Amino acid sequence: MKELLNGNPELLITVVGIGGCGCNTVNMLQENNLSEQVNLVAVNTDLAALNSINVKNKILIGENLTNGYGAGADPSIGFQAAQESEALLRSAMTDSDIVIITAGFGGGTGTGASPLVAQIARELNINCLAIVTLPFESEGKVRMDYALQGIEDIKEPIHAYITLSNDLLLKGLGESVGLFSAFNQSNEVLKNLLIALVQMLNETGYVNVDKNDFSTILSYEGESILGVGKADSEEQAFEALDQALNNPLVSIANIDTAKGIIFQLFCKSEPKLSTYNGLIDHIRTKVTNSAVLIVPGVSLAPDLASEIEILIIGSGISDCKMTEKPEVVEHKTEEIENGTTQSTEPEYIDEELSFITQGEGYTDIPAITRKLMANKL
Repeated sequence: MKELLNGNPELLITVVGIGGCGCNTVNMLQENNLSEQVNLVAVNTDLAALNSINVKNKILIGENLTNGYGAGADPSIGFQAAQESEALLRSAMTDSDIVIITAGFGGGTGTGASPLVAQIARELNINCLAIVTLPFESEGKVRMDYALQGIEDIKEPIHAYITLSNDLLLKGLGESVGLFSAFNQSNEVLKNLLIALVQMLNETGYVNVDKNDFSTILSYEGESILGVGKADSEEQAFEALDQALNNPLVSIANIDTAKGIIFQLFCKSEPKLSTYNGLIDHIRTKVTNSAVLIVPGVSLAPDLASEIEILIIGSGISDCKMTEKPEVVEHKTEEIENGTTQSTEPEYIDEELSFITQGEGYTDIPAITRKLMANKL
């Protein structure tokens, strides 16, 4: 029994927070005492922001390029900064079994650097999951365009990715919510998702989801979703499952076309067999793919804040709302005083639009056509 509850000390999970949002997230994980279970790494181009957080492992990328003053909301600068510091990033992930990237897309550092971090993880043969947030619509079309292009750029190197929409959270909270409260709620949801994921992978349960199970689920191509639900009694377990299946931040994906699903049940006390079977059957009713692989896990967690907590991970989800990117036209670069180059705005052919549906009245958003990853050109 002691061995069951002690977890797996050989499994190294590295959570890489990139940019302002990502660094805030790993800082919250540090405050929740997860630093002993995982390797938390904060990555930023902004030295002042890095110095303000308590994470032990910090990487200032692009020091020569940005002098520690940030990427100036330009994803191409974020990518170049990651290129400059690639050796440091590679060293931070070496020997990891799983890498989880967390970042806010729409700015410079998170959007630009995340695809390269994912590429490094793939080259190191490490399973890598990205959880990225989309900006609020109020932050403007340019930031949303950057975010959508960032998603396109990370799709190829990443094993699985999850996009979370701040606007959907705002819709659920109501228009009267304060600005800081909205951002805090977004971070709180993301933190809860990551904590549940790390606990599942690090703590061996009665029915165990191990590294190989996780790798299998990540191997299905397509988008992924991640959700957590909580209940105060076992009788409310199905309500917790519905919470997990209807994550207020999930923006694009719908679990009904998933090819693989991880179902993790955390309980304060032993659950009924009928509850366990009923929850899995309920998941199957939500999925149109009869061949879906469901990997279940059950863990006793006496210190759990609620009686029941459920984690759902779905992968291989058909993305019918995203279309192909518009054709990119070669664009020029111009020399600047320090000898580096800076991209000018490219022209683009608006043949197809990449878009995301975010509620009634939301319009189609064209993806920007400037390529961030120079090694793909």
